Amino acid sequence: MKSSLLFSASIALVYLFWLLPAVGQEVGDRVVATANFTTKYKKEDVGKVFEGGIHTISRVDGKWCMLDNIEGWLPAQYLMDLAEAKDYFSKRIEANGQDSIAYAHRGMVFRELGELVAAFTDLDRSLAINRTNPVVWMNRGVVLQAQGKFLLAARDFNEAIRINPNLANAHFNIGLAFYALSDFEQAIAGYDQAIQLKNNDPIWFVSRGSAKLNAGDFNGAEEDYQSALKLNPKLSDAYVGLCNLALLGNDFEQAFKDAEKSVKLQPKNAMALNARGWILFKQGKNKEAIRDFNRALQYAPEFPLAYANRGVCYVKQNDFSQAVADHTQHLKLDPESAVAYSNRAVAWLGLGDYQKTSDDFKSAEKLAPELDEALNGYAWFLATCPDGAFRNGALAIEKANKACGLTDYRDWYQLDTLAAAFAETGDFESAVKWAKQALEIAPADKKKICQQQLKRFENQQPFRSQVGKNAEEGILGL
Repeated sequence: MKSSLLFSASIALVYLFWLLPAVGQEVGDRVVATANFTTKYKKEDVGKVFEGGIHTISRVDGKWCMLDNIEGWLPAQYLMDLAEAKDYFSKRIEANGQDSIAYAHRGMVFRELGELVAAFTDLDRSLAINRTNPVVWMNRGVVLQAQGKFLLAARDFNEAIRINPNLANAHFNIGLAFYALSDFEQAIAGYDQAIQLKNNDPIWFVSRGSAKLNAGDFNGAEEDYQSALKLNPKLSDAYVGLCNLALLGNDFEQAFKDAEKSVKLQPKNAMALNARGWILFKQGKNKEAIRDFNRALQYAPEFPLAYANRGVCYVKQNDFSQAVADHTQHLKLDPESAVAYSNRAVAWLGLGDYQKTSDDFKSAEKLAPELDEALNGYAWFLATCPDGAFRNGALAIEKANKACGLTDYRDWYQLDTLAAAFAETGDFESAVKWAKQALEIAPADKKKICQQQLKRFENQQPFRSQVGKNAEEGILGL
């Protein structure tokens, strides 16, 4: 499950501030703190808000506001919306071009507004004035991370840690950077350091759990998700993690329960909707699944996995044009996705465009030569394509054998492809051998398909198909 929870800490430095008039703030507004302030509950000091910190208002009581994840109340006069904050810090910079903190704060406002180039420029200027502030290094890393420059981001996080080894947020962000690079061991190491320094953030446990899940440490992942729920029993993302664990164990009943809990707790959680949609798809409820994927994309329009899963759904409905559109959008968001190329190849095959099918399978193999699902799909196409100009039995055997080798010849789906590849070359003795092995290990609901295939090869008939094989048999719901 690749979550991108970009975290940005406030710059915890005291600075002379100007008092601003109170503004009409509402629950849900994103606001910027204009001062360091100790929040209060009744007469007690209970929390702290730092200048430049960007928060969401959770409660309003007259001229007082409460912020998400901050205990206590503070006066609304110390808060402003993003546009006002940009102007405010710009005026400070005009008054003093060496105000490194104003550049740093405005940079994070730009990041919040999605203006990443301007955000980087401001944070870079801040560091040109003062290179010793570890939080500015960390925040520049956060911007680089948002731009997809994960190695550069990791360098900035490491510099922040060099200056302040106890900066827990920098360790956490290193974890995020390496997670995005699929280096799960280094991601876990970063999360370990962060949690060792500050172990009360449930999202950090969820993030480490997801890294452990991808690294194959399923017990460790479950422990982290449960730890997150102990800290926050209503944390939707923790249930998404548990759902993914259940999916890996093919426990669809438990996976659905966890996905349902997640959606009920947070109806706009795109990851939860995507997970539930995948389970509905696996249950044969395509329309309900597409409804969940639609909602996921409504709340997260740049969520590649939801496009991937909805595209697979459309293939099952024989709506190949929509499938091509979804997998193409997936590739726009993630141009290096071999799975997206493999899935789109299957959709092209359904449309009868064999040249584009071939091209996409080749692109998938070039990007990920060891991706067994893509190799299996390509082998199936080479063995069974209705157009003889695109069939190549010998090459199909080569690709199918490679795919089977990657799964130790224990995947019935791939053994079935290998059998079809031998049938295409006229070697029906080998085709029957592999078809029997596929039948032996196939799940109960797939044995009828395998029996039909075996009978066909015993009758020395090759197989022709306009239906492709793709990564659908894998777990795209993660």
